[in-house]
Amino acid sequence: MRYGINLVGQAAGRGIYLLAGFAAFVMVAKVAGPVVLGHYGIALAALAIALIAADFGTTLTFAARIGACEPAARAAALAAMLSARLILGAGTGLALLCALPLLPAPTRPALTLAALAMPLVAARFLDALFQVCGRPGWSAYPSLGNAAVLVVGTALALALDAPEAVLPLVAVAAGTAYGAIALVLAGRLVPLRVAALTDGLATIRGAAGVGVSNALGTLNARIGLLALAAFAGAAEVGLFTAGYRFFELGVAVAITLAAPLLPVFGRAVGAGTLPAQTRLALRLVLSVAGPGVIAAWVLADPLVRLLFGPDYAASVPVLRIAALMAAAMIAATILFSALVALGRTGFAVPFSAAGCAVNAVLCLVLVPRAGATGAALAALAAEFAMLAVVVFAFRRSVGAPLLPRDWPAILVPTLAMATCVLASPAALAPVTLPAGALLALAGGLWLRPRDPLAGPSLTSPQFSSPQFSSRQLSSPQLSSPQLSSPQLSSPEASS
Repeated sequence: MRYGINLVGQAAGRGIYLLAGFAAFVMVAKVAGPVVLGHYGIALAALAIALIAADFGTTLTFAARIGACEPAARAAALAAMLSARLILGAGTGLALLCALPLLPAPTRPALTLAALAMPLVAARFLDALFQVCGRPGWSAYPSLGNAAVLVVGTALALALDAPEAVLPLVAVAAGTAYGAIALVLAGRLVPLRVAALTDGLATIRGAAGVGVSNALGTLNARIGLLALAAFAGAAEVGLFTAGYRFFELGVAVAITLAAPLLPVFGRAVGAGTLPAQTRLALRLVLSVAGPGVIAAWVLADPLVRLLFGPDYAASVPVLRIAALMAAAMIAATILFSALVALGRTGFAVPFSAAGCAVNAVLCLVLVPRAGATGAALAALAAEFAMLAVVVFAFRRSVGAPLLPRDWPAILVPTLAMATCVLASPAALAPVTLPAGALLALAGGLWLRPRDPLAGPSLTSPQFSSPQFSSRQLSSPQLSSPQLSSPQLSSPEASS
């Protein structure tokens, strides 16, 4: 299974999805102002939490399972997944309806619709099926449907000066269109049927560790919003949301990279090449992330002013901090995905719990004093706490995530970009940024290891026990013990 082809398909679909969401977000920010943007952000945050609950980690485990099973078993795996998602969607929808009185009035109509249509709104797990069936490009079609509804609907609502509650309604309608189109396409690849209730419950139990981790991770991503709403008001929420949106773009990049990695990692476990494949992915991503953080730091001020206007100047430091958060998140996502493919996911709850604890404590201290910037700093500390947990878990289960010979190819591009950009006057940024990017690319290519997959493998006695045999990992359904020992966000996290 080729990662590059899967990545292109995933990137096409996710890119369209992200651009549509970002375009709608910018339209609301520029036309409606920070207060309305704050309510819009609260609605999207509540929807993201509901979607994570309706997913409960099943997207990640489904991707690993569908990548490892034989073609004849794909229909059964999808049927069990559909059964699980119907159960989860019904429960999540009911919980969301009960929570409506606690949310701002402009968000309630949209979230009511989302609760009633939750199994369909949350149907965002089929990219892995498209990839293993040789149709990775099909990921773009649901995203195009989502983009058409979201961008056109938001533009019309703003142009017609529709009530504020219409804006999140459009977002929910776009998500419903995404799910409907994806299911229709899936039906062309394998028969669509729903498995027995027991199969659905078994799928949920198998993903329980990842699901709890995802729920905590989504809560962690929204702690800053909740703290700002409590201590600073809707306008400060809007300022934070404008800068934090760039971190959410980074999260989406992480998901785009990780989703096609899961089937690849699933096969790599059986072949004994998981450590080398993980190092290769991590090295490539970090060599790009470093220069990206430098570029984001330089471009933050003009970018915020261009996209959102002068009223959002306080969002600039949030964007800069968000760039560092995104780099840490992407690295953690790759290691997380490798451990999920290996079946060692018991670390996932401590992983997300550490982030929630650090974020909550620091928000209580920093938000009353520094507002949106304080919330961003708390979130940054939480990201590095989670990265430390997953690195520790990876070292215990697999070994060192990177070898000494990997570091030059990671550090030199970042240092080259920093030297070229930060040592030059700000007025020369239009020249120094492209020059720094070219210098970073040249350094990374020159220093890359000539044998990228060389290094430790899974053939040592540590990985040769029956618990992690390739036969077990290639079975049509991963058993719950594989997914309940000492887990990241699914696509729902980027809603």
